[in-house]
Amino acid sequence: MRRKSARSGLLALALCLPTFQGCTVLYKCYLYTNDRVHDTLDMLDFGVTVSRRLSVSAYACLLGLGGVGGGTMDGYFAGVGGSRVGVFRHYNSTIGVVLYSYEVLGWGEFDLKDRDTLTRRHRGPVAWLFIKDSGACKGPT
Repeated sequence: MRRKSARSGLLALALCLPTFQGCTVLYKCYLYTNDRVHDTLDMLDFGVTVSRRLSVSAYACLLGLGGVGGGTMDGYFAGVGGSRVGVFRHYNSTIGVVLYSYEVLGWGEFDLKDRDTLTRRHRGPVAWLFIKDSGACKGPT
């Protein structure tokens, strides 16, 4: 009888070993999936913005290749945006004319008077050709 319980104990241990963190396929799958979720959060901004003052902003980024629309919004965002999920403070001031767009964004904690707390980006072929350092983000990411 002891051999049978010893075998089941060893079998249980063998089944549990692949689940330990740091050395397993399961952990690597977790890391990969976690990275893909964060990549998706970086690419996606979808939600509702509410502000105390009436504002109109209609802007679509074209995969970083430019943008269409514009507006300024200072309020609170509920949804997926700025690599976050939830409700948090949001500021955007954007203008896009397809081949060129300029974005000033603030997600979470930022100060409108301190430009270093905002993300500023030039996007599109016009920016790549004529604006120095247009590929680099300015501000926190």
